[in-house]
Amino acid sequence: MELDKSKYKHKETLRVRNFQVDSQGIVHNAVYLEFCEIGRVEYVRNLGIQLLPTGIFNDGVKINVKRNEINYESPAVVDDLLDVYTRISYIKNSSFCFEHLILHHETGKLLVTQKSVQVNLNHDTNRPARLPDNLRKIITDFEGDNVEVLE
Repeated sequence: MELDKSKYKHKETLRVRNFQVDSQGIVHNAVYLEFCEIGRVEYVRNLGIQLLPTGIFNDGVKINVKRNEINYESPAVVDDLLDVYTRISYIKNSSFCFEHLILHHETGKLLVTQKSVQVNLNHDTNRPARLPDNLRKIITDFEGDNVEVLE
């Protein structure tokens, strides 16, 4: 997991809402995955790719989450502003990995690190399929040397 936030070319700032905290007054652990999902959707939008209501990209690519890994470092509370940093760290044949850092906006304190492996699925079989070359190019153009391409 890359902790150097300068390697993250996308950042989304979110405010913690009252309904996102648990009985301890801190953000519920599951909500951080929602924050990361917001980061991923906005990252893709920033690349010029639209997510359709069907959950499929406007270029026909169908991506599903295969694995989530999350580490909780420090809690957030109601009304905190959080910076969700998002990057794609590697691309394989049919999958790629999003990495996220969630930091407290004012203090810069690390709250969460998260990795999410996404897999491209064939529309007909729902089996893994090679990521289209045009999507690979869009990602590598945006990430530059920060993304590793593994075949």
